[in-house]
Amino acid sequence: MAVELGLSPDIRWDSAVGDLVGAARQAGFSALGLSAEWVGADAPAVYDAAGLRCHELLVLMVDGDDAATLAAAEQLARTAAAVRAEWIPTLFYTGLTEETAKVVERCAAMFADAGAGMAVEFSPLGPVSSIRTGLEVVDAAGAGRAGLLIDSWHFSFGDSTWDDLARVPLDRIAYVQFADAPPPVSGDIAEETSQRRAMPGNGVLELDRFASTLLGRGWEGLVSVEVLNTELLALPMPEFARLARDSAARYWS
Repeated sequence: MAVELGLSPDIRWDSAVGDLVGAARQAGFSALGLSAEWVGADAPAVYDAAGLRCHELLVLMVDGDDAATLAAAEQLARTAAAVRAEWIPTLFYTGLTEETAKVVERCAAMFADAGAGMAVEFSPLGPVSSIRTGLEVVDAAGAGRAGLLIDSWHFSFGDSTWDDLARVPLDRIAYVQFADAPPPVSGDIAEETSQRRAMPGNGVLELDRFASTLLGRGWEGLVSVEVLNTELLALPMPEFARLARDSAARYWS
C-alpha cells in the first residue's frame, strides 16, 4: 500500500454530498470524509457510484459528560456503519483518567462493532496534546480498536517533538491530516486552527520534514488534506479540491 490522498471536510461547507463526492473524485482523491450531520440515505450509493471511500466520520468529543459522550458515540457508530466509514476522529477536552478510560473503551467497542476505528486526535486545544498522550488513549481503547490521528497543524503547535514523530510505532497510526499555517495573527489557537489553515506549501510549517520523517521510516497509509480556512470557503468546491490535492501531492510522492 502506497500513500494515498483523501480530503477532510470543513463542517461549514454547504454543498450537497453528491457535489462534494464529485469534486473530490474529479480532483483525484480516493477518499472523502463526512460530517455525520450530512449523511442521508443516498450517501452510500453516491460514494459507490464514484468509487470513493468514506475514511472518516466527524466527530466524537470526549468532554467529561460521560452520558452525552456515550450517546454521541452510539449515534456515530450507527452512521458510520451506514456509510462504511473507516475511522471516527475523537477529540479530548478532558484528560485520561480511570473513568475516562472506561468511556473511551466503551466508545471504541461501539465503533468496532460498526466496522470503524477510533482515530485518537491529539490537539493543543485539550489535555491530550501530544503523540505521547495520544498513544496512551489508543492503549485505553483496547487492542485493535483505535489508532493515532497525526495532524500536521496540531503536531506543529502542540507538545510533540520531532523525536516523537520519528519514534511513533507506524502500525499505531490511523492516518495523517495535512495542512499548512501562516504566521499566527493572534493568541487564539482555536481560531487559528479552525479559520486560518493554509494549503500545504503556502505557510510556515516544516511540512517537508514532517512528511519525510514518516516516509523515511517506510510509513504507508492515508493522508487527508484538512484546510480549514474562512476565506477559502468562497472558492467553488471543484477548485478547492483541486488546489488541496495538488498542493499536498508533492510532499508524499
